[in-house]
Amino acid sequence: MGGRPSSPLDKQQQQHLRGQVDTLMRNFLPCYRGQLAASILRQISRELGPQEPAGSQLLRSKKLPQVREHRGPLTQLRGHPPRWQPIFCVLRGDGRLEWFSHKEEYENGGHPLGSTALTGYTLLTSQREYLRLLDALCPDSLGDHTQEEPDSLLEVPVSFPLFLQHPFRRHLCFSAATREAQHAWRLALQGGIRLRGTVLQRSQAPAARAFLDAVRLYRQHQGHFGDDDVTLGSDAEVLTAVLMREQLPALRAQTLPGLLGSGRARAWAWTEVCPASGPGTGGGIRALGFPSHDCRLNSLLVSLTPIPAPCLGSVPHSCPAWGPLDRSGQLLDAVHAAVLAGASAGLRAFQPEKDELLASLEKAIRPDVDQLLRQRARVAGRLRTDIRGPLESCLRREVDPQLPRVVQTLLRTVEASLEAVRTLLAQGMDRLSRRLRQSPSGTRLRREVYSFGEMPWDLALMQTCYREAERSHGRLGQLAAPFGFLGMQSLVFGAQDLAQQLADQCLTMALNCDQAAQRLERVRGRVLKKFESDSGLAQRRFIQGWGLCIFLPFVLSQLEPTCKKELPEFEGDVLAMGSQALTTEGIYEDVIRGCLLQRIDRELKKTLGANDVSCTLDGCLEVPWEQEGADEETEAEREGGTCPRQPGSGAQIQPLCPPPSQGTFRS
Repeated sequence: MGGRPSSPLDKQQQQHLRGQVDTLMRNFLPCYRGQLAASILRQISRELGPQEPAGSQLLRSKKLPQVREHRGPLTQLRGHPPRWQPIFCVLRGDGRLEWFSHKEEYENGGHPLGSTALTGYTLLTSQREYLRLLDALCPDSLGDHTQEEPDSLLEVPVSFPLFLQHPFRRHLCFSAATREAQHAWRLALQGGIRLRGTVLQRSQAPAARAFLDAVRLYRQHQGHFGDDDVTLGSDAEVLTAVLMREQLPALRAQTLPGLLGSGRARAWAWTEVCPASGPGTGGGIRALGFPSHDCRLNSLLVSLTPIPAPCLGSVPHSCPAWGPLDRSGQLLDAVHAAVLAGASAGLRAFQPEKDELLASLEKAIRPDVDQLLRQRARVAGRLRTDIRGPLESCLRREVDPQLPRVVQTLLRTVEASLEAVRTLLAQGMDRLSRRLRQSPSGTRLRREVYSFGEMPWDLALMQTCYREAERSHGRLGQLAAPFGFLGMQSLVFGAQDLAQQLADQCLTMALNCDQAAQRLERVRGRVLKKFESDSGLAQRRFIQGWGLCIFLPFVLSQLEPTCKKELPEFEGDVLAMGSQALTTEGIYEDVIRGCLLQRIDRELKKTLGANDVSCTLDGCLEVPWEQEGADEETEAEREGGTCPRQPGSGAQIQPLCPPPSQGTFRS
């Protein structure tokens, strides 16, 4: 966040927040330790299982996703009173946005006026949409603003705005000079938000998966079963979001009353920069904006319905000279910064223990993995028999009526996006072939091949694919919301990441071949054929993974009052196994997950056709949890991951549905 000369938090509030973070870490770390053990068992089991399904033929890309840097002049709404002031903005490769007083300040290595990591932000490019959002956040504001012109609300007309909103921080309001500049910044910022937000989801490291599983379990223990976008960001950012959501009732009560009034007053209140702000403050009073895609406000407001939490503590009634509205913005930024710092420190302190634990778990689990899996299968079979009645009743009553529409909508979402990727690849290879025939020189060849290889990172080209992933947002959100699923931003990011990854892997395959013009046509056919094979497999994994994300937490919540009471009967058998990698709760969830996967697979076969699915579905399941001789009907239950993970064994494609690069865990 950077340093700042003053904070609206008094010592009592700072101590309260430190206590809240300590409590969070104390309750979260046991979940994390348990999931680290389970994740190591899954990894070893996967290594011992089938390696490379026939359907996965493309090579793994060695290129790590990185935000494409972007820089240029903008104007920013800041100051007191707020006014549009020229700045020079820089989007860094790590997804951090910085702004300077002028270009020379940046080029000379000066300190930025402000900076922020793009994690958790949503971009709007319409003043009307932005002000409608403010109306939704302040429903009790006086007066009817529906007839007011957007330009009049911000006083100085701007034609090409860029509004960045965040659920727990101040908003940022920028404006570009031309439509072309606005478009370029929109693509750059959207790419930064996505790649910064999905750093955990793209990792295959056991610790990353264990962390996301632990977050889900921790929240379930707190009574929150619905899936949402809280797992976007690094590990520290995720824990910060978890705690900030718990604090929302108190924060809302202390900030929203100051945001009532006329349209212009509210708009200024959400964008004003207090005089004491320093570098890294994020520049603008972002109050309680809600993450959204475009302006789907109903789902926005529902998605941030917080779970009850202790009060933040009293806020002093005295306000700085710049007034109560600035006070609200400062409060939110200060709370977020304090929680983020505490979470980062807690995870750093846990790092040595985690490294040691991972090493010891590997040594302890690997020699006994076969025995552990057999024991697990026996307990799972008994548990399945005990909960079969209530589980089947819940699935038939609640899930089955909606499953066909959810599967079909998921399929349309990912299918359209990947078809757009295929079109781009085919067009790119045709264009490359024509140009090479015209000028087959070595220099031209290298330049054209390099340009073609950068296609997955070309924001303008890939925007077609990304837009396709967004088209079903509203419809799918409506279908999933009754099941408590509010993670539509994560789902859309997942489809977009998948499109980028497939394109990059396909080009890795193509460009590892001899790019001579006379052989390019043969390479083209081979690459597109393999792309179609892998994209079909990826689509099914995407649907399986996100189907679990939508339905599994809901089913767990429905069975909580009845089936969960049966678990103590199995504790003795699980404890007798003598491994922290297996828990009664984990086996119980695996059983329910397996039944859901069976239904999802069955619906996929109906939708895609039995011939298209039957030979590849088995390869989509990540871990052969059930050993040979176990109950036959549990084939789908071999997937031993959790709702936020994707099934996928030796295959290279990992659709996003919650899992950081390994470095994420080292702050």
